[in-house]
Amino acid sequence: MASILGKMITRRFFKGSVNKVFGSEDPYFEEIAEEELGRKKKGSKRRRPPPPGLSQNDTKVLSEVRRRAYHLDMSLGFCCCGIGIGWSAVISIIPGIGAVIAAYLSYCVVQAANKIDGGLPNWLYTKMMTNVIIDFSLGLVPLVGDVVDILYKANSRNSLLLENYLRERGKNNISNGNFPL
Repeated sequence: MASILGKMITRRFFKGSVNKVFGSEDPYFEEIAEEELGRKKKGSKRRRPPPPGLSQNDTKVLSEVRRRAYHLDMSLGFCCCGIGIGWSAVISIIPGIGAVIAAYLSYCVVQAANKIDGGLPNWLYTKMMTNVIIDFSLGLVPLVGDVVDILYKANSRNSLLLENYLRERGKNNISNGNFPL
């Protein structure tokens, strides 16, 4: 009973706040709209399609960043509160060095994102590195830092920041008549 109550409270509090800021928590999957469900049950998910108007390189980079973010933040399923956990949370459990390894893996996600055509703009790179630094700093606190690492999901935030930036770039490419190859 307490587990169900905890799950309801956690979902309402944390998912609502993440959805307000980023639109979706999961960088890799999206929920299928009710009109498209057909025979599938409500809540079914599918991979997010890439935004239209992007070059092949940008699409490839976005796919790689999404995949890495998903593995680090959500791939291992859900904990008792209904929040997804990934390898970053497991690695962070190791005292001392775990936070450093998790921060390095998050840095690798940012470096992968920097491979888009023309590289990341400075403002976006700064936002992404700030997420990594916040996640690392909070992860240094014993025990509480592990919980905060599970909730903060810096990699998913960075993936969604990149996707929003590339979505705008794609819209500009389409409106200007620049269709990348």
